[in-house]
Amino acid sequence: MPRFDNEGFNPEKRIDNDLRDRSVPVDEDYYNVSDFDFINRRIKENDEVIDNQGDFDSPYRTSRQSAEGFTPEVEEDYELQQIRRQRSEERAAKKQAALKKKKAQRKKRTGVAVAAIILALILIPVIMVESVLGKITYDDKVANPYVTAAEMKSEKTVKNILLLGVDARPEQDTVQSHPDSMMLITIDMKHRCIKMTSFLRDTWVYLAPRDREQRLNTANQGVGYCGIVQSIEYLFNIEIEGYVVTDFKMFRKMVDSIGGVYVTVTKAEAHEINSHKGRYGNVKIKAGRHRLTGKQALAYARIRKIDTDFKRTQRQRTVITSIINKVKKNPFKLYSMASGAAPYLETDLSKSELKKIGAMATLCMDGDMPQARVPFDGTWEYANVGGASVIKINVEKNKELLQDYIYNKSAKELKEQKEKDGN
Repeated sequence: MPRFDNEGFNPEKRIDNDLRDRSVPVDEDYYNVSDFDFINRRIKENDEVIDNQGDFDSPYRTSRQSAEGFTPEVEEDYELQQIRRQRSEERAAKKQAALKKKKAQRKKRTGVAVAAIILALILIPVIMVESVLGKITYDDKVANPYVTAAEMKSEKTVKNILLLGVDARPEQDTVQSHPDSMMLITIDMKHRCIKMTSFLRDTWVYLAPRDREQRLNTANQGVGYCGIVQSIEYLFNIEIEGYVVTDFKMFRKMVDSIGGVYVTVTKAEAHEINSHKGRYGNVKIKAGRHRLTGKQALAYARIRKIDTDFKRTQRQRTVITSIINKVKKNPFKLYSMASGAAPYLETDLSKSELKKIGAMATLCMDGDMPQARVPFDGTWEYANVGGASVIKINVEKNKELLQDYIYNKSAKELKEQKEKDGN
């Protein structure tokens, strides 16, 4: 028996499926439209959307449409999602490319800026140096005929320059004006320091250029300042690169250009300067540690009546040391000082030699500045020659000590030796 009868099924209420109208409107007949017109229309509409948004090659078409259960609405959503995804990827790619380009341009600009700064740091000092060197008076270098290079002590890492300070009168020329101070400046690259050695002007020695015994500061008589270089090289067998001559006017300008120098003045020194205004340039000075102007520093360096020439040369080294220390603290003052001093400088060193020595000196500026003087202690005695008081020295002993001081001793060793000797 049919199960419907058992379950109270009413045959009269049964729908006759064979009599049902199963027709479908033509515009909703998705699966009977000839040649897939509807799908083609959808593809065309999507292509128009794509064309409006930019070139895009859709990788899908009929293979997706033929899949079971894949309706045109799903197809449309899928295509739009793919379009949006790909357009998003394209925008991200373009943004990334733009960022890379911008970063590359920024890096290039930064590189150019750094290069410009480095170039400026190199060129500015060069331009400054050339400007200063152009103001100096240059003399011809004269070879020393009295001693050979083989007889002189020399090293590539050590350069000696003789600094001469003159008080030339208007009627005198450089051949006639004797140096008031003679100081050997040693640029010691081996020990990274700058050494100063004063030569006392009353030192009575044999002067090879003049072929006679006389005070050392008269060695330029008749030959020029090269005669002093030649005499020191002959006596002490040390190689000197050349000389630099300056007058007192330059000394004042040099000190003023860096804003003065700090020096401790004793009561006796202050009294000497204040009591003889005509002798020391009509300046007044107080005892104690003060910042001295150019005129005051010059007066201080020229004091010689209250003690000896030994103390006088020590005062000169004190002022030079104070100048160097101030420039070390503010290197920008160096150009101001050099530019102001250059017109008053005379030298037999070439421009290239001055540049080389200057470069070496800058590498030694951070070190100590040992001081010495010739004659050394225990190597001299006062003497009277023709009624004049002079200093006679043991040349061989001073030669040995000077060479050891210049070429062998470090600043630390010299300081320890000075403390040991109680000086």
